[in-house]
Amino acid sequence: MLKAVNKIYLTLIMFRFSLRKFVFGFENASRMLQFVDKRAINAILRRNGAVVGEDCDIESPLIIHNCVNYRNLTIGKKCHIGKDVFLDLRKPIVIEDCVTISMRSTIVTHLDVGASRLREHGFSKVSKGTVLERDCYIGANSIILHGVTVGACAMVCAGAVVTKDVAPYTLVGGVPAKKIRKIKRMDYSLNG
Repeated sequence: MLKAVNKIYLTLIMFRFSLRKFVFGFENASRMLQFVDKRAINAILRRNGAVVGEDCDIESPLIIHNCVNYRNLTIGKKCHIGKDVFLDLRKPIVIEDCVTISMRSTIVTHLDVGASRLREHGFSKVSKGTVLERDCYIGANSIILHGVTVGACAMVCAGAVVTKDVAPYTLVGGVPAKKIRKIKRMDYSLNG
């Protein structure tokens, strides 16, 4: 009985998303990710172009900005994306397998000062993709800026602002984020 109810719920949510997309546009429909039950998020993302691996736990609300579909989003297997995570999809965001993005974190893929006179000082538009490699951890309220790659098994402390690539097996923290220490590599081949 519960499976049937879930199937009906997902069908209704998908219909509602499609209707909002048709009537009001994609950006308006995308706002639904901020209030739908988390059971619907994976289905909405997949149906609208994202690649989402198996066993992903994506919490609601999820805030996605700067897109006309979700094709710039790739999420690997067994990932966790916490509540209130903000994803800027102007350029691709690649989240590899077993990545954790804690609540209220932000991933930005562009900088645009608009019509500001800052353009005269060399601040022009910049758009670059962001990669979170396998098994990395992004702490709560962290900000990952455009063009950054967070290496495999790296850990970003809560509240950090990551402006440069993070090497694999490295713990970083602060504003801007700096290396705190290396993380000991484990021999995973022994664990199957």
